[in-house]
Amino acid sequence: MVNLSGISARPAADATTATVQSKPSAAPAAKVAAPTEKVTVSTLAGRLSAAGEHTAARLQGMDHATLQRQLEADVRKVFYTLDPANKAAAASEVPTPADDASIKSAAAATAFIAGKAPNPFAGLSREQLSTISHDESGTFTVNERRAAEHQANKEEQAWRSQVVAAAMNEYNQTGKMTRFFTSVLDHFNQLPALEQATYPENYASDLQAKIKLDFNYFNHAPGDAGPTPGSLADLAQRQPGAQPATLFDMLELLPLTQKEQPEQHER
Repeated sequence: MVNLSGISARPAADATTATVQSKPSAAPAAKVAAPTEKVTVSTLAGRLSAAGEHTAARLQGMDHATLQRQLEADVRKVFYTLDPANKAAAASEVPTPADDASIKSAAAATAFIAGKAPNPFAGLSREQLSTISHDESGTFTVNERRAAEHQANKEEQAWRSQVVAAAMNEYNQTGKMTRFFTSVLDHFNQLPALEQATYPENYASDLQAKIKLDFNYFNHAPGDAGPTPGSLADLAQRQPGAQPATLFDMLELLPLTQKEQPEQHER
């Protein structure tokens, strides 16, 4: 999705533990933790498989523009307005099938959205988060989908903050953004297919062209060519006191994803 966004630190497996231990048990925790974890993992794997199959069938045959619109509609649906009526309706949803582990997962997602618990999907892969957030089969509730999309957005924004800082350093030192474009392309290629589909169809090829050009924004010339007349470097040579443009002056040159980040209230 490159808008410029990222990979946040994983908040460990506390969400699973919190979900498992939310119901008091007469048995010692140490004795039930391992089998419960196995059941939970097995249940999640089955839910992910069912959701993925349904989504693949639902989106099959769509061209890029139609697929983009559908994926954007999916996101708008999960980021419903957090008013009392909507929150109550979302909290009442029951996953299908309604086994104990799935119900606990849905409850954990609702608690997260209410700001009362950590995100139960922190630590899942981007592929898994994407599968959950775009599920329309009822396997995952809307609150689970929202929690998954929230986590993916959090990670994407963390990556973007990191890559922009590196781009600033590259630009200030070399006048180029080639390493930045390379990092963006590498990140894009690692995203789930559904996230990639939210970008312009020529997104990867556009980045590849920028990398190949190896443009120097100081010299306003590709590669290692010298300053062109009127370039920042040329002006600096003729006006030694002039301030060069910053990276943020150049950010308008960057291709951004079409995906909007909905307003979020969860932490």
